[in-house]
Amino acid sequence: MEVSYNKSAYGIIEYTLKNGSGMTVKVINIGCSITEILVPDDTGKFSNVVLGYDTLEEYFRNEHFLGAVVAPVAGRVKDAEFTIGEETFSIEANEGDNLLHSGSLNLYNRIWESSIEGDRVVFHYRMGDEFPGKPLIKVMYSLDEDNALKLEYEVETDGPGIMAPTNHTYFNLSSDPTEDVSKQIIRSNFASYLKMDEDLIPLSVEVCKGIFDLKQGRPFKEVFENDDDQIEIANGGFDHYFMYEGEGGSVEVKDEASGRTLKMMTSFPGMVLYTGNNLGENVDLKDRKPQKHAGFCLETQESPAALKLPLGFDVEIDERETYKRETVFRFGVDK
Repeated sequence: MEVSYNKSAYGIIEYTLKNGSGMTVKVINIGCSITEILVPDDTGKFSNVVLGYDTLEEYFRNEHFLGAVVAPVAGRVKDAEFTIGEETFSIEANEGDNLLHSGSLNLYNRIWESSIEGDRVVFHYRMGDEFPGKPLIKVMYSLDEDNALKLEYEVETDGPGIMAPTNHTYFNLSSDPTEDVSKQIIRSNFASYLKMDEDLIPLSVEVCKGIFDLKQGRPFKEVFENDDDQIEIANGGFDHYFMYEGEGGSVEVKDEASGRTLKMMTSFPGMVLYTGNNLGENVDLKDRKPQKHAGFCLETQESPAALKLPLGFDVEIDERETYKRETVFRFGVDK
């Protein structure tokens, strides 16, 4: 296993993780962003399976959060406020009256402190009085010899707060840079999902059925062409929080043309499955055609909807506990 780094302009550090079979992962200290994952197809040809920008400097803007860690709270918070105990906290709304991805407090385009510790790249960021609990957020990346990339999150606070981070990497397993993800097949043991209103604010927990039932596997194309009201609300795809059945959720995605497979396993209770519905030709992608549905995101996290709805988990933490979660992305081929 090799871990190395390269320092460029504007304080950007790019780290490279590479295993013995040639899988390579590149991450940078801007938002802990994953910029490249090189894995082989069924012929042994390596290509990049995540969406990235042409230049590292573009990650300072990163309007679509490509590859970035979204923190402290990913997702939407109704009315841009939440209550901890008897105290209500308000954050400036950035999507109508609501808050998306922590708004101006989001760390996705900030420079994080970073280092190499053994075979891991470690990032950390200490927030101040701008967010309750002054959280110290730590994110770690490691790669094993079985082509599995592990993301670990650790958070400590000085007092009560909330925490719901995620990674916002867009995947596309195709070797053809002009292809979107329509032909790729997703399978998962999701039990339920959060139904949303027209502002994409979760309203209720619903059983996964119809287009939301992925247990037998479903090409993304079927989702994009479906006329379900929820698909239309999300602009022609998924942008929904799904919850797993029991502990230990997993998702499998396969691209039959390249033979590539991606299996995601996580300790989070669920994830936002987002299918790039708002991507378009204006996104300056590296080596990929910019288009709607150019990639899909497996945003494992606790949903901030738990602030309003009974979901069986919460997003509140305090100084008496260390928040620890992990997600693993394992790549393979199905010949």
